[in-house]
Amino acid sequence: MKYIFLFFVLFLSLSCTKNDLTDKEILEIIHSDENYNSLQLRSNFIYGEDFIDSIKSFKKIITKENPQSIFKADLNGDEKQDYLVNLEYEKDTLNQVVMKPFVDEHSKNCVILLSSPTGYRILNAGKKRVYNIFSAKIINYKGQNLIKLLNFKAEFMDKNNILKFDTLMVKNNQLTEFVKIRSNNNVSKITFTQFGGYAPGIYYTLSLKRDSIILNSKLYKKLDGKYLGNNKLDFENLALYLNNLDFKNLKDRYAINCSDCPAREIKIVYDSGKSKTVYDYGEKGSLGLLKFYDAIKVIMEKQKWKKIE
Repeated sequence: MKYIFLFFVLFLSLSCTKNDLTDKEILEIIHSDENYNSLQLRSNFIYGEDFIDSIKSFKKIITKENPQSIFKADLNGDEKQDYLVNLEYEKDTLNQVVMKPFVDEHSKNCVILLSSPTGYRILNAGKKRVYNIFSAKIINYKGQNLIKLLNFKAEFMDKNNILKFDTLMVKNNQLTEFVKIRSNNNVSKITFTQFGGYAPGIYYTLSLKRDSIILNSKLYKKLDGKYLGNNKLDFENLALYLNNLDFKNLKDRYAINCSDCPAREIKIVYDSGKSKTVYDYGEKGSLGLLKFYDAIKVIMEKQKWKKIE
């Protein structure tokens, strides 16, 4: 009888175990990455500047969106709970001054805790400051859980029109822009050009086809001239990735407010001669483009370049 009672208590305690992480547990996971040590759960969503906080349209949007510190949903389809967390830098308790780095490559005020077999991974929606995020939330669109970003516009003429919305999704356990319908185009050639910033001009152009990879270089790893690559197996993966980005609907030009910044250009030839060109001044066009740039870098670094005489 004693053992039956103990078994019942154990069964009851296990069946009543709370699966959701507590606020404390969420912060412990975030603080396990030293880059996030000085951040805490966002407690209020007042911006903190009289100019912005006094704008009626800003107040109206914040009220309508009802921002919160934490949103919960399955974002990667593994039937486990994921967390979107809005963060803020800790304040000096004496002077109520926000303590944050003067220069930071990434914005860290919105992160995703994504479930994995070994725990949780931190995904940063503010990577490379592609988005100037004020807050974010989880929404559901036709059965798919998505991330809705509320951003400040880089430039605005009308003070009642300073915000914009963007939508991200988790694909292959990474954050990227939400695409309603992926493309299915026959990509035949991809040309990638790197432009310099302080030293303007073309650094190199990489031309990829199914059967060839050619580098025309001025300043890539001290290579000068035309070179043939030996590894041609990545073209199909790049073409598939561009289709998954719905490349035809990308903007023709992305730009940040910057002087003497480098730029990148992608030209895609598809469907028997059609073409799409995307120019990205400042190299912060979208999270999807950033991943594409990383893929190009990997492809270039594994080549054994042979100079074409």
